[in-house]
Amino acid sequence: MAARSGKHRRRAPRFSFTPDQGIPIHGLALGPPFSRPARAEIPVPGAVPGAVPGGRMANRPMSAGGAGGALGRRRTSRRTEYFTYATGLLTDAQGELISFAIPLWGIMLGLGPLEIGILISAKAVLPAFFAIHGGSLMDRFGTRAVLVILGSACTLLPPFFAAATWFPALLVLQMLLGMVLSLTWMGSQALVVYVGRDDPAMVGRFAFCARIGVMIAPLVAGALWDFTAPWVVFALTGLTGAGFWIAVSALPPAELGEGREGRGESKPDARPPFRIADIMPRLSDYIGAIGLLAIPTVTFVIVVSSIRLSTGTLQTSFYLVYLKEIGLQATMIGGFMTITQMSAAVGTLLAARLTRVVPPVWAFLVLVFISVFLIYSTPLYGNVLVLLAAVIAVRGCAQGASQPIMYGILSRAVGPEIQATAIGLRSTGNRVAALILPVMMGAIAEIWGLNATFFVTGGMLLVILAVLGAWIAVHHPEIAKQ
Repeated sequence: MAARSGKHRRRAPRFSFTPDQGIPIHGLALGPPFSRPARAEIPVPGAVPGAVPGGRMANRPMSAGGAGGALGRRRTSRRTEYFTYATGLLTDAQGELISFAIPLWGIMLGLGPLEIGILISAKAVLPAFFAIHGGSLMDRFGTRAVLVILGSACTLLPPFFAAATWFPALLVLQMLLGMVLSLTWMGSQALVVYVGRDDPAMVGRFAFCARIGVMIAPLVAGALWDFTAPWVVFALTGLTGAGFWIAVSALPPAELGEGREGRGESKPDARPPFRIADIMPRLSDYIGAIGLLAIPTVTFVIVVSSIRLSTGTLQTSFYLVYLKEIGLQATMIGGFMTITQMSAAVGTLLAARLTRVVPPVWAFLVLVFISVFLIYSTPLYGNVLVLLAAVIAVRGCAQGASQPIMYGILSRAVGPEIQATAIGLRSTGNRVAALILPVMMGAIAEIWGLNATFFVTGGMLLVILAVLGAWIAVHHPEIAKQ
């Protein structure tokens, strides 16, 4: 039979999500006020006809045994896979490098505890407001396209820290770089979720590579800080950003849904033209995200996640100051950071086994409780290095194990159509906590001393966790059984 003409050739089905559909949440439809903006229609070769947009069968290719044939499983090239891993490794390493250097740089410049606390908090100011908007821009114009621009900023901003000895200048740089690094990490996660949607093991390998970055960065930064000069550390941070830019630029747009192959070249998909107005956040994105707080499980995860993040915030701020005050050199301090990350990597492997015997919600709550207690009780261990190392290792293991459990609880609480919105909301909560806590801890240190910072803040967070546990047990026991 003669081939059909292009005019009558059967087209692949198209799916789109429109604002009037609302956001389905376990059967609850939040109407247009809680809706996400409409996305461009994307043709899905081999998709199952009649699938519900955003449902379990949406945009899912047929299996190889069905009519889909060779289109049944999308294959990712090695180039895309490896460079996706590289983005996670490099952006996490860059964040760890700058987080390590800033408190030490503040001490060298003679800043007080409150000023150091404000400086550390500054990196969370802009992400607290623009995390949801950043995700929307990536959806609208393509994750790779946005990350290429952000990668340029990652390269150019860090070297300026070495020349910024004026506190207001450091504050502005921290705000800008904090926003850029927050968005690059979100974008890297979006990349691996897309390219690894047919291969869950790819997401695990991505997380492992990211852990490698945060394990190596403190050791390198500590050695360079002790044996060279601060500007070398900031220059290395900029070079790491350049590596991230190269990794993102090397990703083929066609394999990310941002291009199509034709006549041996990659051509961009039809996307809405960029307008200056697109830079501004959309109110509908924020209303839709806040609407998710109506789900008790989402509220629980966001609050506990923010408290969980506080342990990392302390570890990259006043914990470093404490270790410096008991006489440790930067190289040894970097070793403590590496111990934490190594034990956290082990913890991620134990999470699945733990949730087989303990309900995920209770496992998550208890692990965060342990992590908070151990790091905020640091002054109790004095300057006994073996004890300090053992405590930080156990704390890292608890922190690492809580991460995949947290992701699992949140992913089950919302539908697949709004996973990115839920991640953006959780990121916003984390940034708000990272904005408030260091300033509060710095103020406590100014008034009552450094040790009081650990005890007062830690005690407050442990009380909040205990209240949350009672709230779940009494008012929402169904959550604990999920």
